[in-house]
Amino acid sequence: MRRGHGLSLKARIDILFGLVLLLGLAADLGRLIADARPRVQAEDEAMTRISRDFAVAALANLRDSSDPEQGLRRTLAGLDHLRHVRLGFLRAGEDESAIFSTSEPRERAPDWFANLVGVRPKFTFLPAVAKDRPLGRIVIASDPTDEIFEVWTAAKNLALTGGAAVAAALLGASLLLGRTLRPLDDYGTALGRLSAGDFAARVKPAGSPEFVDIGEKINGLGQALETLRADNRELIEKLIRVQDDERRTIAHELHDEIGPHLFALRANATVLQAGLRLPGVERQAILAGAICAQVEALQGQNKRILRKLWPAALEDLGLAEALRILVQGFEATQPKVEIAMDLPESLEACGPREKLALYRLAQEALTNVFRHAHATRVEIKLAYNGSRETQPAVIQPVVIHAKIRDDGVGIAQDAEPGLGLTGMRERVRSLGGRFAFSGAPGGGALIEAFIPVEGR
Repeated sequence: MRRGHGLSLKARIDILFGLVLLLGLAADLGRLIADARPRVQAEDEAMTRISRDFAVAALANLRDSSDPEQGLRRTLAGLDHLRHVRLGFLRAGEDESAIFSTSEPRERAPDWFANLVGVRPKFTFLPAVAKDRPLGRIVIASDPTDEIFEVWTAAKNLALTGGAAVAAALLGASLLLGRTLRPLDDYGTALGRLSAGDFAARVKPAGSPEFVDIGEKINGLGQALETLRADNRELIEKLIRVQDDERRTIAHELHDEIGPHLFALRANATVLQAGLRLPGVERQAILAGAICAQVEALQGQNKRILRKLWPAALEDLGLAEALRILVQGFEATQPKVEIAMDLPESLEACGPREKLALYRLAQEALTNVFRHAHATRVEIKLAYNGSRETQPAVIQPVVIHAKIRDDGVGIAQDAEPGLGLTGMRERVRSLGGRFAFSGAPGGGALIEAFIPVEGR
C-alpha cells in the first residue's frame, strides 16, 4: 500500500484487528483471574471443614493412647500431602507460622499474581486434650498456594495458546486483507500514470464488486482522457495549420501586392529626387529624399513582418540555411551575444511540419533570450535520436532532439509560461512530441523538444 502520509490502510486495519483480538484475550485472562478468588476461597473453606472434622476424629481415637501427643503428631504428619490445607500441632508458645516452614516446598505462582488473586492463608485452632490433659493446639491453615498455582498455570496456558491463536488469526487476516486490497495498488499506480499524462494506462478490475466497479471507472476515465487528448491534439494541430496557412497567405500578399508598390514608390521617388537637383528646387529635392527614406524604412519593416509571418528562406533554402539566416539576423541586432549552433547532417530529411516547428522553436527561443534573459551566450543544438544511420532499424520512431540553452538570468520558481512558450509547447505536442522548459544547470534557461520525424 501507499506510502507517504502515515500508515497505510492495510496497516491500520491490521493494527485495529490485532488490538481487538488482544483485548479479547485480555478480557478472558481478566475473567479467569476474577473468577479465581471465589474459587480459591470456596476450596479453602471446604478443605478446612473436612480437616477440622478429621482432626476431631483423630483426637477421639487417641484418648486411650499411651502417648497421645506423639500419635497426634504422626497422624498430622501423614496429612502433609493434602492440597489447599496444612495441619500441624503446636505446644503452648509456638507460633503457627512454623507449620509452613516445616512443610515440603510446593510449586508457587509468582508473588505479583498471588497478590492479584488476593487470597491469604486463614488459621483455625482446635485445642488438643487427652485424658483431660491439654496437650497444645491443632492448627488448620488454609493454603491457597496450590489453587493459585493452578489458576496461574491456566492463565499462562491461555496466554500462550491465545497469543498463538491471535497471531495466527492476525496473520491470516492480514494475508486475506492484503489480497483483498491488492487491486488498490494497481489502481493507485494507474492513477499516478494518468496524472503524469500517460492516458493509455489501464487496470485489470479484480476483487470485490466495489473494487471491480472502481477499476472499470478508472479504465473509463483513462479512455475518456485519451480520447480528449487526441481530440485536443487534433484541434490544436488544425488551429496551428490554419494559423500557418493564414500567415503564409498574408506573407504572400505583403510580398506580392504591397512589395511591388513600395518598390515602385521608392524608384519613382529616386527619379524625382534626381530630377529636382536643379537650382531653386532644393526644397523639393529634400522632400523627395525624405520620401525615399520613408519608403526604404517601410520596405525594411515589411521584410521583418514577412520573416515573422512566414520564413520564406525555409521554403527556398531549407531548414539549415533558414536557421543560419535567423541567427545572423539576431546577431546583427545584438552583436554582444554569442550564438553557437550545432546542426546534424541530412537535416532536410524532416517533413515540412517538423521543419516549421523547429524553425519556430528557435525563433521564439531567441526572441525570449534577447528580450528577457540578458544572456551573453546561446547554444542551439539539433540531433537525431535513434537514427537508422547509427542504430539500424532498432528504435522507432526516429526523434529529433532540439536543445536551446542560454547563460542568462534563468527562470523564477513561480514564473508561469507566457504565450510564446505555450505556443511552442502546443506546436510540439501537436506533432506527437514532448516539450520541456526549465532552469539550466549552472544558471540560465533550457528549452528541449523531442519531435518524431515521419518517414525517416
